[in-house]
Amino acid sequence: MATAAPRTSKHQRPPNHMEPCYNISCNVPLHLRGTAALTLQLEEIGIYSEAGKGKYAVDQPPDIELAYASFQAELQSYRAFRADQDLARSIGVAVYSDGPVITDLTAQEVQSHDDRLFALRTSTSDPEYENPTTAANNAVSKLANEWMVAATESQYAGSVVDFPDNDDETDVEAGPSRSYAERQADALQKLSQRSKCAFCLEYIMSGLTVHLPCNDRYCVPCLKELCIQATRDETLLPLKCHKQPIPLKLISRYLSVDELAAYERANVEVSTADRTYCSNRDCGRFILPDAIEPGTHRAVCDLCDTATCGVCKNGYHHGLDCPDDPALRETRRMAEESGWKACYHCGRIVILRSGCNHMTCVCRAEFCYVCGERWKTCQCEIADVERIEERAEEVVDRDAGRVLPPVERRRRVEQVRDELVQNHECEHPGRFQRLWGYEGYGGRRGFQCEMCYSRHSKYILQCRHCFINVCEYCRRHRV
Repeated sequence: MATAAPRTSKHQRPPNHMEPCYNISCNVPLHLRGTAALTLQLEEIGIYSEAGKGKYAVDQPPDIELAYASFQAELQSYRAFRADQDLARSIGVAVYSDGPVITDLTAQEVQSHDDRLFALRTSTSDPEYENPTTAANNAVSKLANEWMVAATESQYAGSVVDFPDNDDETDVEAGPSRSYAERQADALQKLSQRSKCAFCLEYIMSGLTVHLPCNDRYCVPCLKELCIQATRDETLLPLKCHKQPIPLKLISRYLSVDELAAYERANVEVSTADRTYCSNRDCGRFILPDAIEPGTHRAVCDLCDTATCGVCKNGYHHGLDCPDDPALRETRRMAEESGWKACYHCGRIVILRSGCNHMTCVCRAEFCYVCGERWKTCQCEIADVERIEERAEEVVDRDAGRVLPPVERRRRVEQVRDELVQNHECEHPGRFQRLWGYEGYGGRRGFQCEMCYSRHSKYILQCRHCFINVCEYCRRHRV
């Protein structure tokens, strides 16, 4: 049975005419098509539109023509969106790649402005320095305003300022977007504010300080110096301030590649219980655990290429039994005869001078000085009465500053001893009291920190419960 050919209107193309499919509901999502594909589609639609002109009344376009026109407008809009997106992405990549340079230039500009203000204030011998005249204040204000205007003209003036997420002035509520000028003005306002560095006690522009989890602010040089010092003194690791750890993300951006590598290596070293150091006496570099072969225990130093045995810590002996170490054997014999104890975690030899039997090694392991076991896992006495007495006498003689009469000295020793008995496991709650140096107290040599043994002429911090004297540095980072 024959079938009739389908009827077509005069405005429709015959079915054998080949044309691309522009159906919006195509299987390929529109947002995945590239800018090039969008351009090709627009060109093809343009060709079709040109071919179809004059085949219908101007005021009566067919439905297919309206659909193509709508789709063409949609493609043009999306192509403009993709172009804007590509431009924004390229700008973001440029800003990211040039970020360190922008940061350095802005920091130099801010520091230059800070130095200029300081020079303006100190370049005169005016006795009214502490209370400047109105004219002097106006001159300084004019200079600051001129610098603010110049900084506003820079497109990077407010883009590298680092402010804490929990800053009181940070916007936390959603609202209408602000213009670039408004954001710049807000950044410059924050940039002009000053914060006191908790370490050097200098007032620094807030944008050049780092806000720590303990709410202290450190200027960048002080924080960097603390990190470098920690790589040489493992008692500072893990790095913290007021018992709160300092995240690596707050530190890494201010360290060079070598400084950051040394800091991360020191953190691995302090967390390793069985450490291996290069057997080359002229080197002594810490060998990372990953560099020690599991089966042979052969550890090769990445600095001098010396091979060390990971078991006996001497030079590698190529499969032979570990030789006896006379020096180590003699040290252990002397420690045993003297009553010294070895840390169960890292093997260090420790000596108890006075106080309770609770020992805390530099590796942070806590153990009993009587039996050497982990703290609070044995039945030994927590404190030795004789050692508590010795510590009380040491505290009284240290703080007296002069020779006390026997009766007065004995009264003070008993008072301190009773306090130490109650607080022999002191966790140093509350604030330390600050003891200032004066004639008869502290002496010419000043105060000595009982943790780092450094001396300080101005003041020392003392715990109100256990009477330990520590410097400001140890109070923040070691206690």
